[in-house]
Amino acid sequence: MNAVLKIFLSMSVSGSLLILVLLLGKRLLKDKISRQWQYYIWLVVIFRLLLPFGPEVSLLGRTYQAVEQVLTRTSPFPADAFVSEAEERRGEQAVPRTSSFPGQQWDPDAQGGNLTSAAGTHSEKADSPAQDLPPAAPFQDMGALLAEYIWLIWLAAVLGMLIRKVTMYQSFVRYIHAGLDPVSDIEILDRLSCAAERAGVKKPVELCVNPLISSPLLLGFFRPCIVLPRADIPEKDFQYIVLHELTHYRRRDLFYKWLVQVTVCLHWFNPLVYHKFTKHP
Repeated sequence: MNAVLKIFLSMSVSGSLLILVLLLGKRLLKDKISRQWQYYIWLVVIFRLLLPFGPEVSLLGRTYQAVEQVLTRTSPFPADAFVSEAEERRGEQAVPRTSSFPGQQWDPDAQGGNLTSAAGTHSEKADSPAQDLPPAAPFQDMGALLAEYIWLIWLAAVLGMLIRKVTMYQSFVRYIHAGLDPVSDIEILDRLSCAAERAGVKKPVELCVNPLISSPLLLGFFRPCIVLPRADIPEKDFQYIVLHELTHYRRRDLFYKWLVQVTVCLHWFNPLVYHKFTKHP
């Protein structure tokens, strides 16, 4: 099994244990931890799933060694090993009589006590244990081949999921930009500036309208843009919506969400990771 895949398996198992601990702690301390901490405490799990820091898990190391030993024991032995063992046992049991003729030995079982060739007799007796061996199981060879190249399956799935997510996001951004209309009303832009001051955002933020969307959203990693479904929003609702989206930008939630997506792609084989970060982000 590839060493990189072993590292990711170790990270995935330890990350799963952290997920279970945090889920249990969330139920016990639900009213004592703020919603913001409940959201960002999962960064600890994400870092554990992405960064191979800390000591190596001894339990997984022992598991890998046990699997490799089982594969080694179940793999078919070469016929030469059985032949050599048969020769050693035969040599320990009895010492053959030799005749005066070189290359020949006395065969007492032969009719008339004939002399037989030592090489021929030795070859026939040595080949008999090898002929009794069962044929190599094809499933063992397939299992060894799969264990050797399983990291290619994992890597292909990771790349496929990443490409799919990036492609879908790019298509969504193009769809939003197609119907985007920048807001030029001075009064609305002044409201946006006041809300940015309250949120602690010093970088300029664009404000646009797109009637194709049903709810406000934030676009852009480095050039933030708040997109509204319409411009004629009441003052109270406008302040609430804009402050909410500016808070997302200030806390770099777009980077957090993409970090989660990368984690899910790398650990696609772990149902606990997939369920937690896709069903309950």
